[in-house]
Amino acid sequence: MRTTWHRWLLAGLLIAAVGLGTGCNMLALPFFLLPGVADKAEAKCKLVSEDKEKEVKVLILAAGGLETRPEFLRVDKELSVLLSRQLQENFKNNKEKVTLVPTSHVEKYKDEHQNWRALPSAEIGKYFEADYVINLTINSVTLYEPGSANMLFRGNAAISIDVVDVSKGTEGAIYEEEYSIEYPRRGPIPASDSNSNAAQFRLAFLNKMAQELSWRFASHPQEDHMKFD
Repeated sequence: MRTTWHRWLLAGLLIAAVGLGTGCNMLALPFFLLPGVADKAEAKCKLVSEDKEKEVKVLILAAGGLETRPEFLRVDKELSVLLSRQLQENFKNNKEKVTLVPTSHVEKYKDEHQNWRALPSAEIGKYFEADYVINLTINSVTLYEPGSANMLFRGNAAISIDVVDVSKGTEGAIYEEEYSIEYPRRGPIPASDSNSNAAQFRLAFLNKMAQELSWRFASHPQEDHMKFD
């Protein structure tokens, strides 16, 4: 604890020195000195209500396309579970009143409504009494470096994201993005590496996707962006 406060004190003195030399508004200094304030990265698409007492309900609706490879069957379900878990943790840490529809309930709905892909997401959102629907369309996903004959792990994925405000029906789109990821960024990993088999790498890859997707919808520690994978 003492080391932490020493670090904050030194940071404060440095900022003060810069502020005095540049005409910086010194009244803003407490903002930078408060732990947990300056080190937060804001969400691109906030799903919390302006009324802090109002609870918001969010539905994650993922579609895995026509994927037939055994290693990616039901990848939409697994990504939904991991993203839901990550968002729940972030919302809890932020003390925000946001709940997520359990993935098991969504998967049951999909099984019982074979035409669910043809339905407007706002309609499905109403069924679950959700305020927002996060649509994830997994356009492509691979585990191996192209041309490596499955000898090198290098995850790649492309996902279309759109968020719908259920109260606005089919006109309720509030956020859209084409998300892509290459994992790990530092380069491919030999598939023969004793520290990583296909199942372990796949889980690590999906967890990384879930983390980055969660950043779109919940404030999170800025340092998470600095971690090199």
